[in-house]
Amino acid sequence: MSFKPYARPDVRDSDIDAVVEVLKSQFLTTGPKVPELEAFFSKIVGVQEAVACSNGTTALHLASLALGLKPGDKVIVPALTFLATANVVRMCGADVVFCDVDPDTGIMRLEDLQKTAELTGQGVVAVYPVHIGGHCADMKAISAYARKRGWKIVEDACHALGGSNHGHSVGACAYSDFACFSLHAVKSFTSCEGGVVTTNDPAMAERMRRLRNHGISRSEEAGPLRYEMHELGFNYRLSDVHAALALSQLERLDEVAKRRAEIVECYRQELNGIADAVCSVKPTLHGVPLLHLFQLLIDFEKLGLARDAVAQTLAKKGVGTQVHYQPVCDQPYYKKRYGVADVPGARRFYKRVLALPLYASLTEVEVKQVVQAVKETFIY
Repeated sequence: MSFKPYARPDVRDSDIDAVVEVLKSQFLTTGPKVPELEAFFSKIVGVQEAVACSNGTTALHLASLALGLKPGDKVIVPALTFLATANVVRMCGADVVFCDVDPDTGIMRLEDLQKTAELTGQGVVAVYPVHIGGHCADMKAISAYARKRGWKIVEDACHALGGSNHGHSVGACAYSDFACFSLHAVKSFTSCEGGVVTTNDPAMAERMRRLRNHGISRSEEAGPLRYEMHELGFNYRLSDVHAALALSQLERLDEVAKRRAEIVECYRQELNGIADAVCSVKPTLHGVPLLHLFQLLIDFEKLGLARDAVAQTLAKKGVGTQVHYQPVCDQPYYKKRYGVADVPGARRFYKRVLALPLYASLTEVEVKQVVQAVKETFIY
Protein backbone atom coordinates (compact mmCIF):
# COMPACT_ATOMS: atom_id res chain seq x y z
CA MET A 1 0.00 0.00 0.00
CA SER A 2 1.51 3.36 -1.04
CA PHE A 3 2.02 6.05 1.59
CA LYS A 4 -0.46 8.93 1.38
CA PRO A 5 0.78 12.17 2.99
CA TYR A 6 -1.73 14.63 4.43
CA ALA A 7 -1.12 16.88 1.40
CA ARG A 8 0.61 16.47 -1.95
CA PRO A 9 1.18 18.82 -4.93
CA ASP A 10 -0.92 17.94 -7.97
CA VAL A 11 1.58 18.67 -10.75
CA ARG A 12 0.56 17.58 -14.25
CA ASP A 13 2.18 17.63 -17.67
CA SER A 14 0.39 20.89 -18.50
CA ASP A 15 2.03 22.51 -15.45
CA ILE A 16 5.45 21.27 -16.51
CA ASP A 17 4.90 22.54 -20.04
CA ALA A 18 3.94 25.98 -18.72
CA VAL A 19 7.11 26.19 -16.65
CA VAL A 20 9.34 24.94 -19.47
CA GLU A 21 7.88 27.57 -21.78
CA VAL A 22 9.01 30.29 -19.37
CA LEU A 23 12.43 28.68 -18.92
CA LYS A 24 12.90 28.90 -22.67
CA SER A 25 11.94 32.58 -22.72
CA GLN A 26 14.04 35.60 -21.76
CA PHE A 27 12.09 36.17 -18.53
CA LEU A 28 12.94 34.04 -15.51
CA THR A 29 12.39 36.48 -12.66
CA THR A 30 9.55 39.02 -12.69
CA GLY A 31 8.28 39.38 -16.26
CA PRO A 32 4.97 39.30 -18.13
CA LYS A 33 3.65 36.19 -16.36
CA VAL A 34 3.41 37.98 -13.00
CA PRO A 35 0.92 40.67 -14.13
CA GLU A 36 -0.87 37.94 -16.10
CA LEU A 37 -1.27 35.96 -12.88
CA GLU A 38 -2.44 39.06 -11.03
CA ALA A 39 -5.09 39.79 -13.66
CA PHE A 40 -6.31 36.18 -13.71
CA PHE A 41 -6.40 35.98 -9.92
CA SER A 42 -8.40 39.23 -9.73
CA LYS A 43 -10.90 37.80 -12.19
CA ILE A 44 -11.47 34.47 -10.46
CA VAL A 45 -12.03 36.01 -7.00
CA GLY A 46 -13.89 39.11 -8.22
CA VAL A 47 -11.62 41.83 -6.85
CA GLN A 48 -10.06 44.96 -8.35
CA GLU A 49 -6.43 44.26 -7.55
CA ALA A 50 -4.19 41.26 -6.88
CA VAL A 51 -0.52 41.63 -5.95
CA ALA A 52 1.66 38.55 -6.38
CA CYS A 53 4.61 38.00 -4.06
CA SER A 54 7.06 35.37 -2.88
CA ASN A 55 4.92 33.48 -0.33
CA GLY A 56 1.95 33.69 2.01
CA THR A 57 3.98 35.24 4.81
CA THR A 58 5.21 38.07 2.59
CA ALA A 59 1.61 38.55 1.43
CA LEU A 60 0.57 39.11 5.05
CA HIS A 61 3.60 41.33 5.66
CA LEU A 62 2.90 43.49 2.59
CA ALA A 63 -0.70 43.98 3.73
CA SER A 64 0.52 44.92 7.21
CA LEU A 65 3.04 47.38 5.79
CA ALA A 66 0.38 48.90 3.54
CA LEU A 67 -1.83 49.43 6.60
CA GLY A 68 1.02 51.36 8.18
CA LEU A 69 1.24 49.24 11.35
CA LYS A 70 3.68 50.76 13.83
CA PRO A 71 4.86 50.41 17.43
CA GLY A 72 2.03 51.12 19.83
CA ASP A 73 -0.63 49.64 17.55
CA LYS A 74 -2.50 46.49 18.57
CA VAL A 75 -3.81 43.84 16.18
CA ILE A 76 -6.25 41.10 17.20
CA VAL A 77 -5.17 37.70 15.84
CA PRO A 78 -6.79 34.30 16.46
CA ALA A 79 -4.67 32.18 18.78
CA LEU A 80 -5.10 29.20 16.47
CA THR A 81 -3.19 29.90 13.26
CA PHE A 82 0.21 29.49 11.67
CA LEU A 83 2.99 31.58 13.20
CA ALA A 84 3.10 33.98 10.25
CA THR A 85 -0.25 35.63 11.01
CA ALA A 86 1.08 36.95 14.30
CA ASN A 87 4.73 37.31 13.27
CA VAL A 88 4.04 39.86 10.51
CA VAL A 89 2.41 42.13 13.09
CA ARG A 90 5.54 41.99 15.23
CA MET A 91 7.72 42.53 12.14
CA CYS A 92 6.02 45.92 11.83
CA GLY A 93 6.66 46.70 15.51
CA ALA A 94 2.99 46.45 16.51
CA ASP A 95 1.67 44.18 19.26
CA VAL A 96 -0.42 41.05 18.89
CA VAL A 97 -3.55 40.53 20.98
CA PHE A 98 -4.51 36.86 20.88
CA CYS A 99 -8.19 36.00 20.52
CA ASP A 100 -9.84 32.69 21.38
CA VAL A 101 -11.65 30.53 18.80
CA ASP A 102 -14.53 28.08 18.57
CA PRO A 103 -13.25 24.81 20.13
CA ASP A 104 -15.10 22.79 17.49
CA THR A 105 -14.02 24.65 14.33
CA GLY A 106 -10.84 26.52 15.24
CA ILE A 107 -12.40 29.69 13.80
CA MET A 108 -12.64 33.06 15.55
CA ARG A 109 -16.29 33.98 16.18
CA LEU A 110 -17.84 37.40 16.70
CA GLU A 111 -18.33 36.68 20.41
CA ASP A 112 -14.63 35.78 20.73
CA LEU A 113 -13.66 39.04 19.06
CA GLN A 114 -16.02 41.09 21.22
CA LYS A 115 -14.65 39.57 24.43
CA THR A 116 -11.05 40.18 23.40
CA ALA A 117 -11.77 43.77 22.34
CA GLU A 118 -13.49 44.55 25.65
CA LEU A 119 -10.58 43.15 27.65
CA THR A 120 -7.97 44.92 25.49
CA GLY A 121 -9.38 48.44 25.57
CA GLN A 122 -7.68 51.18 23.58
CA GLY A 123 -5.06 50.83 20.87
CA VAL A 124 -6.58 48.20 18.57
CA VAL A 125 -6.22 49.24 14.92
CA ALA A 126 -6.88 45.99 13.03
CA VAL A 127 -8.17 42.44 13.18
CA TYR A 128 -6.80 39.48 11.17
CA PRO A 129 -9.45 36.73 10.86
CA VAL A 130 -8.09 33.34 9.75
CA HIS A 131 -9.95 30.79 7.63
CA ILE A 132 -8.40 27.63 9.07
CA GLY A 133 -8.51 24.62 6.77
CA GLY A 134 -10.72 26.54 4.33
CA HIS A 135 -13.60 27.00 6.79
CA CYS A 136 -14.46 30.70 6.78
CA ALA A 137 -14.95 33.08 9.65
CA ASP A 138 -18.19 35.09 9.64
CA MET A 139 -16.68 38.03 7.80
CA LYS A 140 -19.96 39.93 7.53
CA ALA A 141 -20.42 40.04 11.30
CA ILE A 142 -16.74 40.62 12.05
CA SER A 143 -16.57 43.41 9.49
CA ALA A 144 -19.62 45.21 10.87
CA TYR A 145 -18.12 45.12 14.37
CA ALA A 146 -14.65 46.19 13.24
CA ARG A 147 -15.82 49.01 10.95
CA LYS A 148 -17.78 50.66 13.76
CA ARG A 149 -14.51 50.93 15.66
CA GLY A 150 -12.45 52.16 12.72
CA TRP A 151 -10.34 49.01 12.53
CA LYS A 152 -8.76 47.68 9.36
CA ILE A 153 -9.39 44.06 8.38
CA VAL A 154 -6.90 41.63 6.84
CA GLU A 155 -8.17 38.13 6.01
CA ASP A 156 -5.64 35.36 6.34
CA ALA A 157 -7.12 33.31 3.52
CA CYS A 158 -4.02 31.18 2.94
CA HIS A 159 -6.15 28.01 3.30
CA ALA A 160 -9.29 29.27 1.59
CA LEU A 161 -8.70 29.98 -2.11
CA GLY A 162 -11.69 28.83 -4.16
CA GLY A 163 -14.22 29.13 -1.37
CA SER A 164 -17.05 31.61 -0.82
CA ASN A 165 -18.19 33.67 2.15
CA HIS A 166 -21.69 35.21 2.37
CA GLY A 167 -22.10 34.91 -1.40
CA HIS A 168 -18.73 36.48 -2.25
CA SER A 169 -15.61 34.63 -3.36
CA VAL A 170 -12.95 34.50 -0.69
CA GLY A 171 -10.54 37.24 -1.74
CA ALA A 172 -13.19 39.61 -3.12
CA CYS A 173 -12.61 41.80 -0.03
CA ALA A 174 -16.34 42.42 0.33
CA TYR A 175 -15.81 42.59 4.09
CA SER A 176 -12.12 43.38 4.42
CA ASP A 177 -9.34 45.69 3.27
CA PHE A 178 -7.02 42.87 2.21
CA ALA A 179 -7.11 39.10 1.75
CA CYS A 180 -3.87 37.14 1.75
CA PHE A 181 -3.24 33.81 0.04
CA SER A 182 -0.52 31.19 -0.04
CA LEU A 183 0.51 29.19 -3.11
CA HIS A 184 2.78 26.89 -1.12
CA ALA A 185 3.38 23.36 -2.37
CA VAL A 186 0.80 21.73 -0.06
CA LYS A 187 -2.02 24.17 -0.83
CA SER A 188 -4.92 23.35 -3.18
CA PHE A 189 -3.15 25.37 -5.91
CA THR A 190 0.59 25.88 -5.93
CA SER A 191 3.40 27.85 -7.49
CA CYS A 192 5.93 25.89 -5.34
CA GLU A 193 6.31 29.01 -3.22
CA GLY A 194 4.19 32.09 -3.76
CA GLY A 195 1.58 34.41 -2.35
CA VAL A 196 -1.08 36.90 -3.41
CA VAL A 197 -2.70 39.89 -1.70
CA THR A 198 -6.07 41.10 -2.96
CA THR A 199 -7.67 44.49 -2.36
CA ASN A 200 -10.18 46.89 -3.87
CA ASP A 201 -7.89 49.85 -3.19
CA PRO A 202 -5.69 50.56 -6.27
CA ALA A 203 -3.44 52.94 -4.34
CA MET A 204 -2.73 50.29 -1.71
CA ALA A 205 -2.05 47.73 -4.43
CA GLU A 206 0.44 50.03 -6.12
CA ARG A 207 2.18 50.65 -2.80
CA MET A 208 2.49 46.91 -2.17
CA ARG A 209 4.01 46.46 -5.63
CA ARG A 210 6.65 49.04 -4.71
CA LEU A 211 7.25 47.48 -1.31
CA ARG A 212 7.78 44.00 -2.82
CA ASN A 213 10.54 45.51 -5.01
CA HIS A 214 12.74 47.36 -2.49
CA GLY A 215 10.39 50.38 -2.45
CA ILE A 216 11.47 51.28 -5.99
CA SER A 217 9.33 53.47 -8.23
CA ARG A 218 9.96 54.65 -11.78
CA SER A 219 8.62 57.63 -13.69
CA GLU A 220 8.64 58.71 -17.30
CA GLU A 221 10.14 62.04 -16.28
CA ALA A 222 13.17 60.34 -14.70
CA GLY A 223 13.86 58.32 -17.83
CA PRO A 224 14.28 54.58 -18.39
CA LEU A 225 17.66 54.31 -16.66
CA ARG A 226 16.75 55.91 -13.34
CA TYR A 227 14.62 54.85 -10.38
CA GLU A 228 13.79 56.29 -6.97
CA MET A 229 13.22 54.78 -3.52
CA HIS A 230 11.03 56.85 -1.23
CA GLU A 231 10.50 54.23 1.49
CA LEU A 232 12.17 51.06 2.68
CA GLY A 233 10.99 47.98 0.82
CA PHE A 234 11.84 44.31 0.49
CA ASN A 235 12.70 41.72 -2.13
CA TYR A 236 9.32 39.95 -2.06
CA ARG A 237 9.00 39.47 -5.82
CA LEU A 238 7.52 36.39 -7.50
CA SER A 239 9.31 34.96 -10.54
CA ASP A 240 7.72 34.28 -13.90
CA VAL A 241 8.54 30.59 -13.42
CA HIS A 242 6.40 30.47 -10.28
CA ALA A 243 3.67 32.60 -11.86
CA ALA A 244 3.44 30.27 -14.86
CA LEU A 245 2.91 27.26 -12.60
CA ALA A 246 0.26 29.10 -10.59
CA LEU A 247 -1.62 30.13 -13.74
CA SER A 248 -1.63 26.56 -15.03
CA GLN A 249 -2.89 25.27 -11.69
CA LEU A 250 -5.63 27.88 -11.33
CA GLU A 251 -7.04 27.09 -14.77
CA ARG A 252 -8.47 23.88 -13.30
CA LEU A 253 -9.94 25.47 -10.18
CA ASP A 254 -13.44 24.07 -10.76
CA GLU A 255 -12.12 20.57 -11.41
CA VAL A 256 -10.01 20.58 -8.26
CA ALA A 257 -12.82 22.01 -6.15
CA LYS A 258 -15.20 19.28 -7.34
CA ARG A 259 -12.75 16.46 -6.62
CA ARG A 260 -11.79 17.74 -3.18
CA ALA A 261 -15.47 18.13 -2.28
CA GLU A 262 -16.10 14.51 -3.33
CA ILE A 263 -13.30 13.27 -1.07
CA VAL A 264 -14.52 15.38 1.85
CA GLU A 265 -18.07 14.08 1.47
CA CYS A 266 -16.83 10.49 1.39
CA TYR A 267 -14.76 11.01 4.54
CA ARG A 268 -17.70 12.57 6.35
CA GLN A 269 -20.12 9.82 5.43
CA GLU A 270 -17.69 7.05 6.33
CA LEU A 271 -15.97 8.46 9.41
CA ASN A 272 -18.44 10.61 11.35
CA GLY A 273 -19.62 8.55 14.29
CA ILE A 274 -17.32 5.57 13.73
CA ALA A 275 -16.40 5.71 17.40
CA ASP A 276 -17.35 7.62 20.49
CA ALA A 277 -15.55 10.97 20.56
CA VAL A 278 -14.55 10.95 16.86
CA CYS A 279 -16.06 13.37 14.34
CA SER A 280 -14.98 15.69 11.53
CA VAL A 281 -14.74 19.45 11.88
CA LYS A 282 -18.14 20.83 10.93
CA PRO A 283 -18.23 23.46 8.18
CA THR A 284 -19.08 26.99 9.26
CA LEU A 285 -22.37 28.39 8.03
CA HIS A 286 -21.06 31.44 6.19
CA GLY A 287 -20.36 30.07 2.72
CA VAL A 288 -19.13 27.16 0.63
CA PRO A 289 -15.52 26.18 1.36
CA LEU A 290 -12.91 24.60 -0.85
CA LEU A 291 -11.20 22.76 1.95
CA HIS A 292 -7.43 22.77 2.20
CA LEU A 293 -7.59 20.40 5.17
CA PHE A 294 -9.87 17.58 6.23
CA GLN A 295 -9.62 17.49 10.01
CA LEU A 296 -10.96 15.01 12.53
CA LEU A 297 -11.68 16.00 16.11
CA ILE A 298 -10.76 13.11 18.41
CA ASP A 299 -11.14 13.12 22.19
CA PHE A 300 -7.93 11.22 22.77
CA GLU A 301 -8.24 11.45 26.55
CA LYS A 302 -11.73 9.95 26.54
CA LEU A 303 -10.57 7.12 24.28
CA GLY A 304 -7.43 6.52 26.35
CA LEU A 305 -5.20 7.11 23.33
CA ALA A 306 -2.19 9.33 22.66
CA ARG A 307 -2.30 11.38 19.46
CA ASP A 308 1.32 10.65 18.59
CA ALA A 309 0.67 6.92 18.91
CA VAL A 310 -2.43 7.18 16.69
CA ALA A 311 -0.43 9.10 14.08
CA GLN A 312 2.28 6.43 14.14
CA THR A 313 -0.30 3.66 13.78
CA LEU A 314 -1.89 5.38 10.79
CA ALA A 315 1.53 6.00 9.23
CA LYS A 316 2.25 2.26 9.41
CA LYS A 317 -1.01 1.74 7.53
CA GLY A 318 0.13 4.17 4.82
CA VAL A 319 -1.79 7.25 6.02
CA GLY A 320 0.03 10.49 6.77
CA THR A 321 -1.45 12.97 9.24
CA GLN A 322 -0.68 16.45 10.54
CA VAL A 323 -1.78 18.88 13.26
CA HIS A 324 -2.90 22.44 12.46
CA TYR A 325 -1.98 24.27 14.67
CA GLN A 326 -0.40 24.70 18.04
CA PRO A 327 -1.82 27.91 19.55
CA VAL A 328 0.66 30.63 18.58
CA CYS A 329 0.34 32.30 21.96
CA ASP A 330 1.92 29.21 23.56
CA GLN A 331 5.15 29.60 21.61
CA PRO A 332 8.08 30.62 23.86
CA TYR A 333 8.55 33.97 22.11
CA TYR A 334 4.97 35.06 22.70
CA LYS A 335 4.68 33.63 26.22
CA LYS A 336 7.80 35.58 27.18
CA ARG A 337 6.41 38.78 25.66
CA TYR A 338 2.75 38.60 26.69
CA GLY A 339 2.47 35.90 29.36
CA VAL A 340 0.00 33.02 29.31
CA ALA A 341 -3.05 33.76 27.18
CA ASP A 342 -6.59 32.81 28.21
CA VAL A 343 -7.67 30.83 25.14
CA PRO A 344 -9.35 27.59 26.26
CA GLY A 345 -11.16 27.15 22.94
CA ALA A 346 -7.93 27.19 20.93
CA ARG A 347 -6.26 24.74 23.29
CA ARG A 348 -9.23 22.36 23.24
CA PHE A 349 -9.30 22.37 19.44
CA TYR A 350 -5.55 21.76 19.27
CA LYS A 351 -5.69 18.83 21.70
CA ARG A 352 -8.23 16.97 19.53
CA VAL A 353 -7.38 17.80 15.91
CA LEU A 354 -5.77 15.53 13.32
CA ALA A 355 -5.70 16.12 9.53
CA LEU A 356 -6.11 13.27 7.03
CA PRO A 357 -4.85 13.14 3.42
CA LEU A 358 -6.71 15.55 1.12
CA TYR A 359 -5.61 16.38 -2.42
CA ALA A 360 -7.24 16.19 -5.82
CA SER A 361 -5.04 13.36 -7.11
CA LEU A 362 -6.21 10.92 -4.41
CA THR A 363 -7.82 7.98 -6.20
CA GLU A 364 -11.01 6.23 -5.12
CA VAL A 365 -8.92 3.25 -4.02
CA GLU A 366 -6.65 5.49 -1.93
CA VAL A 367 -9.62 7.23 -0.29
CA LYS A 368 -11.04 3.82 0.68
CA GLN A 369 -7.64 2.84 2.07
CA VAL A 370 -7.58 5.96 4.25
CA VAL A 371 -11.10 5.27 5.50
CA GLN A 372 -10.29 1.64 6.28
CA ALA A 373 -7.09 2.57 8.12
CA VAL A 374 -8.93 5.08 10.31
CA LYS A 375 -11.72 2.60 11.06
CA GLU A 376 -9.23 -0.11 11.99
CA THR A 377 -7.43 2.32 14.29
CA PHE A 378 -10.50 3.35 16.25
CA ILE A 379 -13.05 0.53 16.15
CA TYR A 380 -11.26 -2.78 15.63
